[in-house]
Amino acid sequence: MRKKRELPEVEPVKLEPIFGLRPGIVILSSIIAAFILIFFLLFMLPGIVNGGKYVSFTSDLTGIGVYMDGSYLGSTEGSRYFIQSGEHSVSYVKNSVEIGNDTIDISHPIFFTLLFHRSEDINVEYQKSDELVASVNERFLSDVSSWSKVTSFAPPTTLPPLFSSYAKDMIALNESVDSTLWDKAVAHISSKEMYLDYLEACSMLSIAPEFDATIFTPDENAAYNYFHEVSAPSSSGDGFISYEAATFEMGSYMGDRYPLINEKRIEVSTPDFSISSRPVSEYEYALFVSENPEWALSNKENLISEGLVDENYLSGVSLSIGYVSLRPIRNISYYAAQAYIDWLSRRDGVSYRLPSEAEWSYAAYSVQNKNYATSLNWADADSSRPQMMMGGVWEFTSSEYVPLSRILGYDCYSLENDDIIIKGGSYLNSPEEINADTVGLISKSTCSDYVGFRIAR
Repeated sequence: MRKKRELPEVEPVKLEPIFGLRPGIVILSSIIAAFILIFFLLFMLPGIVNGGKYVSFTSDLTGIGVYMDGSYLGSTEGSRYFIQSGEHSVSYVKNSVEIGNDTIDISHPIFFTLLFHRSEDINVEYQKSDELVASVNERFLSDVSSWSKVTSFAPPTTLPPLFSSYAKDMIALNESVDSTLWDKAVAHISSKEMYLDYLEACSMLSIAPEFDATIFTPDENAAYNYFHEVSAPSSSGDGFISYEAATFEMGSYMGDRYPLINEKRIEVSTPDFSISSRPVSEYEYALFVSENPEWALSNKENLISEGLVDENYLSGVSLSIGYVSLRPIRNISYYAAQAYIDWLSRRDGVSYRLPSEAEWSYAAYSVQNKNYATSLNWADADSSRPQMMMGGVWEFTSSEYVPLSRILGYDCYSLENDDIIIKGGSYLNSPEEINADTVGLISKSTCSDYVGFRIAR
């Protein structure tokens, strides 16, 4: 059995008072102070330092821009903006038209702002005006025309609401839709996404749709008729081929599916007209530039800044009035072609112009048996009919491209910034892929090495 050992005596520990207070009280006080400090730092200081609210602006009008204290804040479309506490001046703008202004007073919440964001909804009060209504109409047509150039959408690209936003604005403004404006917009529908947006707008406005969605489904049994019968032309002896007024069928596709309807067979009419035997040549354009130096290559930067040409203007083309080059002029824009025609009309006292798509097509049908021009120096011994209409270079027409015009009313719905229809193919295209009904597109300022023009009168 173990013997019990005696432990040494230990002097008891005594805690000395702190600032005259018992240690337990000091510790408790420290814990409370720490809690209060943490509470202050987390749940009060953020609100004190950065007081304000998350504000959303709402309106029955779409796409209103909000300017606060003279600076752009954002749009009314589904966004919240943190606004510092205090009084602020706010103005509202739609399509560059100021539609209202206000003064808002944002309170200064302090507690728990990190956990609970204080929010406030402000309804935009606006003033209706003729200027506002006109801007809504103009913006709608402009946006539809621009987005009609996009025919398919893949993520992350999406189509913004165009027709439905317009319908919402018209309802908010208590305005009736102008039928002519609406028809122009409808004629520029070029995708299933835009069509679905159009259907939503029709429902909002109680308008019956003009066609169904099958127009944007593939045509598995597409049928074509390429035969065209036209009257024989006559040569005027001055480089022009003349055609009598005619009503005929233009196009080859026998159906109603987009984009095949670009070549849908429709009945059109042309007046008496003449068309130049060949495209405008490098030499002829050189004469124009020599008398109009503002269109010289040396002035390209100014022409670009005015939106009349692009960087490719006259690239690869050597203009000379000392050497007669019959190669078609190319790398010129639609605007440049129009400038040439205006100059030639003044010089000759004759009203020249670009041929319409129908005129160009009728002339092309009269040379269906001619070979496809596979170079820019194509030789054609037959001067009784137009030369190089198929191949050589694509050629500008005066017709603007409207996606659904061939089912809704040909040549009736064009807009200012529409693309121009070009015809005929180029020497680089395969003759098996291009025919007289093939429709090409180009913007008015674009210059292409494969696009030129011929003139009509």
